[in-house]
Amino acid sequence: MATVTQLVVELFRSVVDLVVIFATEVATQDPIGLLVFLAGAALTTAAAGFFGLLVAGALLDALRDAVAG
Repeated sequence: MATVTQLVVELFRSVVDLVVIFATEVATQDPIGLLVFLAGAALTTAAAGFFGLLVAGALLDALRDAVAG
């Protein structure tokens, strides 16, 4: 069975491989595809970042209530 560390390392390698494949094979073939990919990446990053902020705020609020109460 794989450990958590092995899974994280494999995920990181897959992401790096994906970026390399995209940069060398996809982006050089179709400039519109590149723009669509970059727009999607920006929207996804913004959504994930906003969700992270909401989660952090909820955790801090719960922690503040637990300490105060």
